[in-house]
Amino acid sequence: MKKANPRDRRNSRAPHPRTLLKSRSGTLRGAELSAPPRSVSNVFKKLTQGVTEHENPSSIALDTKSTREILSIINCEDAKVARAVRKVIPQIAKAVDVIADKLKKGGRLIYLGTGTSGRLGVLDAAECVPTFGTDKVVGIMAGAPESMFRPSEVSEDDPRLAVRDLRRIKFGRRDVLVGISASGHTSYVIHGMKYARGLRAPVIALTSNPEAEMKPLADIAIVPIVGPEVVSGSTRMKAGTAQKLVLNMLSTAAMVRLGRVFSNLMINVQLTNAKLRRRAELILAKTAGVSVEIAARTLAASGDKLPVALLMLWKNIPRREALRLLSSSQNTASALRAAAEGRNFQ
Repeated sequence: MKKANPRDRRNSRAPHPRTLLKSRSGTLRGAELSAPPRSVSNVFKKLTQGVTEHENPSSIALDTKSTREILSIINCEDAKVARAVRKVIPQIAKAVDVIADKLKKGGRLIYLGTGTSGRLGVLDAAECVPTFGTDKVVGIMAGAPESMFRPSEVSEDDPRLAVRDLRRIKFGRRDVLVGISASGHTSYVIHGMKYARGLRAPVIALTSNPEAEMKPLADIAIVPIVGPEVVSGSTRMKAGTAQKLVLNMLSTAAMVRLGRVFSNLMINVQLTNAKLRRRAELILAKTAGVSVEIAARTLAASGDKLPVALLMLWKNIPRREALRLLSSSQNTASALRAAAEGRNFQ
């Protein structure tokens, strides 16, 4: 009988690669490091699947570069982002049409993400309030509000949290869910998307990984492929920039389709501070062809509603009549467009 080799006994106790993949900590513990080299290599490939985790040949030996060289490398890589986003405009357009349709029917646009992805969703949603005068865009981030300022990796792996967070805001089939994950494998986002699908709500995926686990769960998958990061795996860089650009496009284009932008003017700006009030006064003065002083008085008389003030000046009508015109029109932009006829306004 052949004598057992001690090395074979050691290898027989090594965890199966699937065990490594199920590690909630995402780290290789001492016992796991005893796996055969081939197994560890295969597991590492699975753990780092997706272009966002690959090593970038352009930034090898980055620590030996001068400051200007480092910045040039980052800048050259960043230049690839807009091109990657341009390639997925057809998918973004489909998503915008779905979002605009649901918002028009009283639904909401819900962003769901963790880490950088979650923060970018929250940021875009928050800025829709002062920019477009709407609270129908909502950002949900795993572990928020604490995770907005401090990392909370554990919350990314708990599937129950996503369902709890969506139920908390009473997510329903009238809403649209945009799952955001650079790698496309984030458990929190994936389970939130599954929950939304179960309610038959439209689901959109935003990821930088063409092999993302979340792609099959989406009605529309937006996948700008930006390539490996300058610092391997640091998706706050190119992948995050791509997400920011796409989110800007989703919310802005949807609001334009809903008539919350007139020409290229922020017509529904909320006058919550002196800067925004001044912006509204300047928009009104330029658009109506009056002095800033008259614009300021009219804006105050309109109840700080820029579209109302513009109709009051353009049609020389009181506030009540301007409100009636707005309420009887399809949307704000169409009411203003009708009033602008014959004024050579583009």
